[in-house]
Amino acid sequence: MIKENIFERIKRMPRMNYIKEPTPLYKLEHLSKALGCEVEIYIKRDDLLPFGGNKVRKLEFLFAEALKYGADTVITGSTVQCNHNLMALLIANMEGMKTELILENFAKPDYKYASDPNRQLFEFGGVRKIDISSEPITGQISSMELALNRKDELTELGEKPYILERGGTCPLGNCGYVICADEIISQASDMEIDFDYLICPSGTGGTQMGLLIGFDAANYPITVLGISVAFENEKHLVGLSRILDQTEAFLDVQVPIEKVHSVDGYLGKGYAKPTPEVKEAIELTARTQGVMLDPVYSGKTMAGLIGMIRKGEIKKGSKVIFLHTGGFNTYYDYSSMSELVGETNII
Repeated sequence: MIKENIFERIKRMPRMNYIKEPTPLYKLEHLSKALGCEVEIYIKRDDLLPFGGNKVRKLEFLFAEALKYGADTVITGSTVQCNHNLMALLIANMEGMKTELILENFAKPDYKYASDPNRQLFEFGGVRKIDISSEPITGQISSMELALNRKDELTELGEKPYILERGGTCPLGNCGYVICADEIISQASDMEIDFDYLICPSGTGGTQMGLLIGFDAANYPITVLGISVAFENEKHLVGLSRILDQTEAFLDVQVPIEKVHSVDGYLGKGYAKPTPEVKEAIELTARTQGVMLDPVYSGKTMAGLIGMIRKGEIKKGSKVIFLHTGGFNTYYDYSSMSELVGETNII
């Protein structure tokens, strides 16, 4: 009974209505041909979600919780290469909250906020405070001393801060991808296709574990393969296990641990460190399908998919979903805006 009702239980949870319709799922015909037609590749376009990427599926639930709590300030953060930071800032503005960001530069020790191309975007968005952290990622934002100290400071000032987890990855946030699995199953049924694999980026692990729980709950026989984009496999599997355990406990479900797959070999020298295979994957996808990938998440994931097809690790005739989580936006050079004089009157 638990598994049969998990989707309805989640859909009854408070959440914001940022996502109005399912994201497209369609075949990458030209890319499949370019790779020898041995595998049918389909794409789930979560890059087309509002605010530019997959994180909004999690943030729908977390901002509903923040509003229920009466929060007036969001404390959040992620790596300097992650679009979570800007997305959280913009949604917080829409909900009438202030935002304080922790930009984590563990993978880019020479990072300087002054030269960050996103700096103008953060400042246009009215970010109230920026902290730079060089601490290695060992847990969630809510366990960071920097975030906890700031929460205490704001509470003493009479504010109501809410710590928003990195990438929205936490049991409640992961529910966004549990019900995404239900969305995919419905689309697959409409298309009359039985998919064999789903390939996704795996960083904090919330997207992958949410999908795994959802497919398992529906008894849908698909293998979820996460391409590790942040950590070596041994460390990454420990993190995935922790996220799975937490989300299972939250939802009162259990997934066989043998269903957790972390694909190693495509990380290169580390998080946000591109490889020749990533460059090829980005170029091939753009030139055959007109779909742009980023070098940190989706590019490494496509490189992994291409590599597994070429090595025969994905069986001939398989039907595979590539989950495009976003991360690419046309970049306009805003640097000249800093030269303009004037103040914005905030109403």
